[in-house]
Amino acid sequence: MTTKSRTLEHGSVVELVPNPASPIRLHTLDDIRLEMAKVYRGMRSGSIDPQDGTRLAFVLGQLVRLFEQSSQERRLEAIEQTLNQRKS
Repeated sequence: MTTKSRTLEHGSVVELVPNPASPIRLHTLDDIRLEMAKVYRGMRSGSIDPQDGTRLAFVLGQLVRLFEQSSQERRLEAIEQTLNQRKS
């Protein structure tokens, strides 16, 4: 966890310490979509640096791709199993 310093108008410096992150649920495409929307809103509001937000969005996009590939693989296996049962 990194801290950031910020100088206030009157010259004093404060350390900004982020709150411990709560667990993020990324078990479904909808979970990932919701997290990506949070990142987007954070960038729009200025609470997430755009460079950090871009990286987070990229990783979330990769998770979507993996989720979709895993889903397609399970579907293909089910189709193959059904076809093999019909041959028997």
